[in-house]
Amino acid sequence: MNKQILNFILLLSISLFYSACGNDKPSTSTSVYDTPSTQQLGKTGVLSIDNLTDQIAQNPENPKLYAARAEAFYNNEGYDYAIVDMATAMKIDSTNADYHHLLSEIYLDYYKSRLALQTMKRCVALYPKRIPSLLKLAEIQQILKMYDASMMSIARIMKVEPANPEGFFMIGLNHTLMGNKDASIKSLQKCVEIDPDHTDGWVLLGKIFAEDANPLAEQYFENAILTAPENADVLYNKASYLHDNDQLDQSSSLLKKIIKIDPQYAEAFDRLGVIYLEKDSTDQAIINFNIAVNVNPEFGVAYYHRAYALESKGDFEAAKADYERILKFNPNYENAKKGLERLAQTTNK
Repeated sequence: MNKQILNFILLLSISLFYSACGNDKPSTSTSVYDTPSTQQLGKTGVLSIDNLTDQIAQNPENPKLYAARAEAFYNNEGYDYAIVDMATAMKIDSTNADYHHLLSEIYLDYYKSRLALQTMKRCVALYPKRIPSLLKLAEIQQILKMYDASMMSIARIMKVEPANPEGFFMIGLNHTLMGNKDASIKSLQKCVEIDPDHTDGWVLLGKIFAEDANPLAEQYFENAILTAPENADVLYNKASYLHDNDQLDQSSSLLKKIIKIDPQYAEAFDRLGVIYLEKDSTDQAIINFNIAVNVNPEFGVAYYHRAYALESKGDFEAAKADYERILKFNPNYENAKKGLERLAQTTNK
C-alpha cells in the first residue's frame, strides 16, 4: 500500500475516533435499570448489587454500603442509580473525600463533566491541601479545557509538595494540549527524573518526539515499556510508532504480543490488518479487520479498512455494505462517500 493510503488511514483514525468525544450529555447506553429510585429496589440479577441491597435493608444508615452499591451500579452502567446512592452516602457522611471522588468519576463517565467539576470543587473546599483531590480537580478542569484553572490547581499541589511527579506530568500535559511543546517537554522530563517509573510521562514524551520524527521517541516508548512490560496500551504506543516509521515487521511482532496479552484489543487487530494491506496480504488483512469489528461492532475505522480491502479484492457488494455502515456512524465521512462513488463508477462500466 502506498504512502497516500497510509496517510488517509491515519487521518481517518483520528476523525472517527474523536469526533464524538467531549459532549456533556446523558449516556445513551442501555441498562437493566429503568428508574433512578432505589427506595423500593428489587432484585436486579447482579449478585454484588443484590447482596448490598440486602445489607442496606439491615443497616440503612451505613454510608459505606450505599457507596459500595453505587460503585457496583457504576460498574454495570447503572449511572442514575449510582448517582442516587452516592447522594445518599454523602447525605449521611458529607465529608468523605473518597465519596466525592467516586461521584465525580460517575459523572465523568456519564458525560456530566460540569457536575463532576462541582463535586470536586466541594471536595477541595473541604480539604484544600489534599493532593489526590487537587489532582482530580486539575484533571477535570483539563478535560473541560479550563487549562488556566487546571494550572492553578496544580500550583496548589506544588506548594504542598514541590517535587510531586504527577504534578509535573499534569503541567506537561496541559502545555501539550495548549501547544506549548518546549514547556511540555521540560515538565515531563522533570516528572520522569523524579519518578523513573512514571509510565505516562515516558509515553507522552514519546508521542511529542514522534510528532517531530525525532528518533528519541522510540527510546521514550521503550522506557515506558520497561515500567509496564505487560500493559497493552503502552506496547501499542510503540507498535504505532514503529508502523508509522515503516518498521512493519517489528510493529507486527509487537501487535501480536499485544493480542496475546489482550485478545479483545480491537485496535491491535485493526493496525495489524493495515500492515498486512501494506504488504499486499489482503486476505490476512481482512481476517484481522473481521476480528476487530467482532470485538468492537462500533469500530468505524476498522469497517473502513475492511471496506477498502474488500474493494481492492473485487468484492464490491461487501465493500459497499461496509462503506454504508460507516456512514451510519459518521454521515459526513468523506472517504466512505468517495469509496461508494468509486464503486458506483466501477460497477457502471
